[in-house]
Amino acid sequence: MTKIRFASAVCALAALALMAATSKPPESPRVVPAGTDPRLISAITKAGSDFDVAMTKGDVASIVAPYTEDAVFVSIDGTTFRGLAQIEQLYRDRFAKGPPVIESKIESEEVMVDGDLAYERGRGAFTRVVDGKHKEDWARFLTIWQRQPNGDWKIVRNIVLPAR
Repeated sequence: MTKIRFASAVCALAALALMAATSKPPESPRVVPAGTDPRLISAITKAGSDFDVAMTKGDVASIVAPYTEDAVFVSIDGTTFRGLAQIEQLYRDRFAKGPPVIESKIESEEVMVDGDLAYERGRGAFTRVVDGKHKEDWARFLTIWQRQPNGDWKIVRNIVLPAR
């Protein structure tokens, strides 16, 4: 895949993610192309489920397990974290600074596949207790998965976008 084709695909998916935000969680099931590698669907499902549990326990290892060593994470404010060590530190810092997460929800809305890359678009929410009240914050995400030489799928890029 050429760099131009990759960049075009990322831009198209980012535009889709920006247009797809709603004020409440989506009610439709995830959209997945026919014939999608079942290992990809399994990796996405496991990562989302593990993330939801790990966020409530402060379990950084489980959160970063699906990332490649050279992954890039772009936070909601545009800050970029390069490599597994920086992504791990991001989560350690978040757990140390903020109120604990009492509930996490990851909703994968759509998957697009292009060869050894897959683009996952969705939403996520954290619920925390702030000033004695439950506060739920939603954000959108665009996650790029890459098929590894052994056939497993790992996160190579993860971009968090405002909920609108």
